Amino acid sequence: MKKFRNILFVWLIFTTIYTIWSYFSYYRDENIMFHVSGGLFVSGMVLFAIGMFSHMSATGLFDGIMYGFKRNRRAKLKEIDPDYEEDEEESVEERQLRKQAAWYWVLIGVVSVVLSFLIALV
Repeated sequence: MKKFRNILFVWLIFTTIYTIWSYFSYYRDENIMFHVSGGLFVSGMVLFAIGMFSHMSATGLFDGIMYGFKRNRRAKLKEIDPDYEEDEEESVEERQLRKQAAWYWVLIGVVSVVLSFLIALV
C-alpha cells in the first residue's frame, strides 16, 4: 500500500478539486455523482499522463532529446569549475524500479477513467 499512497493522494486531490469546482461552476441542478464522475475522469487522465511521461523518462526516451542540453550545461560548468564531474548514471535496477512505479500511475489512471464511465452510465 505504501507505493500507492502518493498516487492515491494526488488522485484524491484532483478528484476533490475538480468536483467542487464543477459543482459550483455549472450544472447545479445535476446530482453530485455527475460531478464526481467528471472529477474521476480528469484525475484519471492526469495520473495516466504522469505515468506515461514517467515511463518514457525511465526507458530513456528523453535521454536523446536532452543530450544536447546536458552537453552545453556540462561545458559551461567546466568553464566555471575545471574540476567539475558529472553525477553517476542510473543503474539498470534503478531504471527498472522507476518503470514499475510509472506503471502504477498508469494503472490507477485507467481504473479512474473506467470508474468514471461506469458512474456516468448509472
